[in-house]
Amino acid sequence: MSIKISDLYIYPLKSGQRIKSDKLEITLKGPKHDREWMIIRDGEENKGKFITQRDRDCEKIGLIKVIPSENSTKFIIPDQIELDIQDADLQRYSGTVRVWKDECEALDAGDKLAELISQYLDQECRIVKIPDNFSRKIKGEDENSKNSVSFADGFPLLITNETSLSELSKHMPADIEVNMDRFRPNIVLRGIKPFEEDVINQLKIGEIIFELVKPCSRCKITTIDQDNLQQLSMEPLQSLTKLRRGSADGLQGVFFGQNAIPRNSGIIRVGDEVEIISNQNQHPALEQAKLNYNNLKQEIN
Repeated sequence: MSIKISDLYIYPLKSGQRIKSDKLEITLKGPKHDREWMIIRDGEENKGKFITQRDRDCEKIGLIKVIPSENSTKFIIPDQIELDIQDADLQRYSGTVRVWKDECEALDAGDKLAELISQYLDQECRIVKIPDNFSRKIKGEDENSKNSVSFADGFPLLITNETSLSELSKHMPADIEVNMDRFRPNIVLRGIKPFEEDVINQLKIGEIIFELVKPCSRCKITTIDQDNLQQLSMEPLQSLTKLRRGSADGLQGVFFGQNAIPRNSGIIRVGDEVEIISNQNQHPALEQAKLNYNNLKQEIN
């Protein structure tokens, strides 16, 4: 069976509504327009710190739709509020914004959008965009690396695997269904074995080489239905905690999917064939997991 791309997504606003697409333009910063916008705190406490669905009472960020175009961006906030932000009107943010431990330069979208978002979230905040000329370094990358990352948590993109979710679902309560969009991937693969993504080092799609560099540690966002933002259970996080938990070499958490870095630019499309270039040992943190590629492979053999 050939390996193909089954789905592609971008998230123009960090923690905002997904956009499903038939194709993605891949840059050295990741998919074009992915996580280029972010909501930050604007009160005295933690001013400039990023806000996501992980924050208390902020799940509804997931309903904010952001549609990028060539020279502007449309923000659609629930209750039919729409606002177009022109790139030419963006102003340099006066301070720095923070994504985890990284301090970043940013462009401010203005008072009107800040007011609308503040009312929607019931707290003081602003909307910022990462400047095209700002390079946020990727942890672990060489200083001379041409790659960088947007406002994503730490890596340019996330790759997941359909059969891994199918395998995980076998271990979850029968009355609970978890869709792949809970994991907020950029690229979804079809045609590889369950959790085989954990032992892939490099793969090629078209002319683009992707390096899979780290298992992705998951958080409470996976428990939130991304269509209605309801949290009806602690799945899949509860099952991941039992089956995909580990700690080694400075990495700890519960894991699903692989963070990846594109080593060149180009266009990828749904249906494109995927070639595995090289493999690697699964991360030591995954060796502790009951549900991993090596264990499943032994069961099959």
